Amino acid sequence: MLAKEKIRMEKPRLIRHSPTGHGMMEIVPEVDPVMKFVSMNLLRLNKGEKYSLKNIDRELGVVIVKGSCNAIGGSKDIKLKGRKEPLADWPYALYIPPAVEVSITALSDLEMVVYGTPAEKRDDDFFVITPSDCKVLNIGNGNWTLQGTFVIDADGPSQNLIVGETHIPSGNWCSTPPHSHDTDIPGKQTFLEEVYYFRFKPSQGFGFQGIYTLDRSLDEAYIIRDGDITLIPRGMHPNVAGPGYEMYMLWGMAGHSKEWIPFEDPDHNWIGSLLD
Repeated sequence: MLAKEKIRMEKPRLIRHSPTGHGMMEIVPEVDPVMKFVSMNLLRLNKGEKYSLKNIDRELGVVIVKGSCNAIGGSKDIKLKGRKEPLADWPYALYIPPAVEVSITALSDLEMVVYGTPAEKRDDDFFVITPSDCKVLNIGNGNWTLQGTFVIDADGPSQNLIVGETHIPSGNWCSTPPHSHDTDIPGKQTFLEEVYYFRFKPSQGFGFQGIYTLDRSLDEAYIIRDGDITLIPRGMHPNVAGPGYEMYMLWGMAGHSKEWIPFEDPDHNWIGSLLD
């Protein structure tokens, strides 16, 4: 059994992480001072290595960032073809209910992100999501054009977890207009924490992440690099890919509801009119 490696947080909402770590790496623990609902682990295996995924009290959303694997659990034995690198295609993924064990065997060098959130035990089997299940959305206009998909959406198999990924072209902005989802206001906004995971092509790439609230009690910006993670317990959270570098952003959300209703910054929501 490969041991878990703990990752050091550089700043309250930024985790610097080498993209060459190995085994199961605990990124955002289940008991965390910043995040109350979303946990995140990163699993990297060499070809032929195995790892069992199971959590008694949490449902798991598992996304293959790159590589391929075999997944065995219950009556299912499924080969997941994966992809050679994060921006090559849309993902293969697994939804694993609480107390369900799935054995992973790497068929190539493998990288998987494992999001988790508390959920009730049910008599369910694990569920496979393929690239053809991922409805691709073309979002934005001009230098905030991008493509994104919900891997596990509000209508998916999870109880509380939402997972998706976004592919951002060189120099383009994401999460635009800036928005938050940190307060429950019926019909206007829902409370959902979020954790981002970034990869870049080429790998020496960089971008910027902003996190701020309207009253500026939270007002931070970080340089983000390949393999970095940002935590978004509250606030607006726009980000941008550096010029010359494509940015891959994987995200997991959970909170008080499975419904995602964002609230746009009133100073910048006019940008949305550019879509008309």
